[in-house]
Amino acid sequence: KWHLGIGEKGEYLPSNRGFDSYFGVPMTQNECISNAGGRGFGPCPIMHNSTVAIQGQADVKDIDAAYVQNAKDFITTHQEKPFFFYFASHHTHMPQFASNTFLNSTHRGLFGDSLAELDWSVGQILDHLNLLGIQNRTLVVFSADNGPELSDIDLGGEQGPLKCGKGTTWEGGVREPAIFWWPSVVRAGSVSYALGSTLDLAVTAVNLAGGRLPADRAIDGYDLTPVLTGESKEGLRDHMFYYSGHMLMAFRLHQYKIHFWTKGSHCRPSYHDVDCWNGTLTQHNPPLLFNLEHDPKERFSLDTNQFEDVVNEMMQRVASHQQGMTFAPPEIDRGSNKMFFPCCSPACTPRPNCCKCLSKKKHKASTLKVI
Repeated sequence: KWHLGIGEKGEYLPSNRGFDSYFGVPMTQNECISNAGGRGFGPCPIMHNSTVAIQGQADVKDIDAAYVQNAKDFITTHQEKPFFFYFASHHTHMPQFASNTFLNSTHRGLFGDSLAELDWSVGQILDHLNLLGIQNRTLVVFSADNGPELSDIDLGGEQGPLKCGKGTTWEGGVREPAIFWWPSVVRAGSVSYALGSTLDLAVTAVNLAGGRLPADRAIDGYDLTPVLTGESKEGLRDHMFYYSGHMLMAFRLHQYKIHFWTKGSHCRPSYHDVDCWNGTLTQHNPPLLFNLEHDPKERFSLDTNQFEDVVNEMMQRVASHQQGMTFAPPEIDRGSNKMFFPCCSPACTPRPNCCKCLSKKKHKASTLKVI
């Protein structure tokens, strides 16, 4: 799955964003039409680099096998040298789906079946690393980008004890589990309570590979290596900024989190917590303060007057951060254009309505047409 789109000249595809190769569907399955559902303009295209690899509607329900095989082929080809491989599964984004092998295989319904297939995919890759004998020099990281989509009820995922879900800056929206697998370095079964972020993965990877970070820009990440090796329990990161667009919604320092603004998202009004579905941007003055070690559910806001030293330190950190913050123009504000959707009939007119793909049984490649 690639969620940056394609662009007028394919400029948003992975092959034009630093990756040497790409195989997959350049969108989530709800943004194109497949046998898993979706409500997009046209069929989900399976692409190789900037080329539509398979004409016709992608068989999304069986796409995991193709993704796993692609991963195995890549790893086998590059096993003698350091490599970076990004495996972005469509699971468990809505609409949920599972192949016939996993359909009705769990007690959790379609979401559980989808999750089981994701588990199988990851297991296949780990088994292949073991088969090649490179597991002790390969770091595998498993995590997610956001919390559950509560508007889909039981098909949207589960945030456990955390508050709210996707689209919010409550813990249920942004706090994700992360699993690090590196048999020769990371002790099996160990648990870390150190604060970390996906922002830290790039810095960690560069350090482990012996590279150098660019010196011409601010780097938001921290090296997680001391935590992975067990040299440090706390790690290098002690804070986290929670943004929605250009707006700083909340800030965490050590165990304390402060909310300046809150807004519900991706949730139905029937949900029991109004904070999760109320779409009104609400300012809090004084801000809401929580101790996440004592109250991970963010139920009991602390009296800021009794934690004046904590609040003052947090506000000083926020002010220092904002003084050095420079925002780039949001790419998402450029909007979307159906004319840039991959066309299986590049010479057809009128675009884009003529871009109907052939039957999925006809697997002829087609070069992405750029207008």
